[in-house]
Amino acid sequence: MSGPDAEERRRAAAALERSEASDRGALLVVALGDEDWRVRKEAARVAAACAVAWGLVPDLVDALVQNENVGLRNAALEALERIGPAASSALLVALPRVPEGARKFLVAALGFAGGAGVDRLAELSSDRDSNTAQAALEALARVGGERAEAVLRGHLASQDPVQRVAALEGLERLEATVRFRELAPLLEDRLVRRLALRTLGHSEDVEAVGALLDALADETPTVAAEVAIALGRLLARGGAPARLLKERARALDASTLSRLREVCASSALPARRAAAWVLLCAHDEAGLATAAELAADDRLPPPALDAIRRWGSAAIAPLLASVPALAPRAAATALEMAAELSDVAASPADVASLRAALRDALSSEEVALARVAVDALGRLGQGEDAPALVDAAGRFERELAGRAGHALEALAARAPDAVARALDGMALDGALGAGLLPALAAVGGEGAADRLQAALNANDPRARRAAVIALARLGPSLAAELAGFALADDEVDVQLAAVQVLGGLDAAVGAPPLRLALRAGSEPVVAAAARALGALGDREALASVRELVGDSRRGVALAAMEALRTLDDDALDDLLVEALGQRDPEVVKEALRSIARRPGPRRAARVALALEHAAWDVRRLAAELLGELRAPDARAALERRLEREADRLVREAIERALAALGAEG
Repeated sequence: MSGPDAEERRRAAAALERSEASDRGALLVVALGDEDWRVRKEAARVAAACAVAWGLVPDLVDALVQNENVGLRNAALEALERIGPAASSALLVALPRVPEGARKFLVAALGFAGGAGVDRLAELSSDRDSNTAQAALEALARVGGERAEAVLRGHLASQDPVQRVAALEGLERLEATVRFRELAPLLEDRLVRRLALRTLGHSEDVEAVGALLDALADETPTVAAEVAIALGRLLARGGAPARLLKERARALDASTLSRLREVCASSALPARRAAAWVLLCAHDEAGLATAAELAADDRLPPPALDAIRRWGSAAIAPLLASVPALAPRAAATALEMAAELSDVAASPADVASLRAALRDALSSEEVALARVAVDALGRLGQGEDAPALVDAAGRFERELAGRAGHALEALAARAPDAVARALDGMALDGALGAGLLPALAAVGGEGAADRLQAALNANDPRARRAAVIALARLGPSLAAELAGFALADDEVDVQLAAVQVLGGLDAAVGAPPLRLALRAGSEPVVAAAARALGALGDREALASVRELVGDSRRGVALAAMEALRTLDDDALDDLLVEALGQRDPEVVKEALRSIARRPGPRRAARVALALEHAAWDVRRLAAELLGELRAPDARAALERRLEREADRLVREAIERALAALGAEG
């Protein structure tokens, strides 16, 4: 602790936490006053963990009130802050003996201790020493609670302006509800007016609405920002003030709206957010641009977005008008908002304007704008939009091919010929093919079937997988035939897609190729095929699936058990017992759970077999299941195993199971 190297001293301070030395407390105090902040930080951590057990809290209090070493004082305060209520008694005991100039440090520490110190802080908030009184008010703001809030409210009428400020700051910090009548006198106090206006946002009195709106006449930008924050808080809190504010917002005069727009243009984020929200409630068209900018960065409160939705289709035109002046992401957000509002009784003129804006965005080189256009035109587009959607998919293949495919798929329901023409001649491979093939399937027809079949030989496995999934639209017989071919694909994802398609067909056409898939070399494919056959209820596959229960591949064995349970196979019980001999603990555990779930007189005896398994977690599960089954005939097996069991966790599970059996008996 006295060495020249700060890192060495820091490590020594950390080692004190595990020390049994008689002077460890004294050494820790030395470390708290070290000249290096890293040593002090480490010592504060150790003190927070050990001071109560070591009886060191009074020493921390002494360190807090000394005047020679500021670093020691700050480190002691940090330790006491972490200790919290356990330090309050020592702090209260020390108050009478501490010099007046040092009391503020104890008072600050009491703010972190809380608990029993609240009443004493209430007394000290009226102390003759202004520093002590201010420290007590600040401490009460940290403590919080009804008692602290009541004391702070009581100081709003203090003759001391510093106390009024401290009380207001404390109530603001606590987000405490303050009655309008308590704040009204402070609205004329130039020293605290801004803070009082801000605190009005936590009021539940409707009078706060008028006072705040009147305050917007103040030409001081900082006052307008504080008022906006308070209005935003009223909206967020809801209740009568929020309802009144929404009503009055629709009647705000031009000067007030202008002031709110100024806040949106020049203030910090909290004020901008709140001002934008009020402008949206006022249906102010100029506020829509700010709302779009904030929403583009996820900085607009969700209820403010609801205000736009309640505005309805009347907001479409101003939103579209704001797009050219906005940055790409904000412009995309404004366009997206307008598209969403088109569902709310939009006029034909608004829809036409929206389509025109979406078509402009679709040709943009900004992916954010093109994305919004692609998504919206799937719902709002017309046949003439199909070529542009295909073009956008090609320009932004990685980002938009899939979205464009969904849009074209939706558009195909309204204009199939236009979509077919737009896709004609396209090389449906790679990410582009994967995205557009569903649209081709939606168009349908003999030509679509031929192209989907050709896509099964695409170079890119993503396109082949998309082609397989689209096969379901071609009718069950052709889909089963082509999906059967896809089971031989080199890519597992393509094979799995084929299993998915076959599993969704009728058993008569889907099951035969799935039975062949049980002999595939890929574990995921075999497992998926087994589950699909179980879901199809294909009892012809029983013999093949039974063989898979003993498969060394975990996924296959587990899927086979699941399929046989679904098929309600009579031979499953015996197969599950055989599975208890598997080496893979996870397979054995699943077999155990299956045995325990199946009714029958021998299930407890079968579960008890696993008490002899080599894996400790299997033995523990067996014991737990026997306890849940409450099978008296399992007691002997549990007791025998308990005599030989060395694993602590397994022994505990056996003891719990025996206790359960005893309670049942």
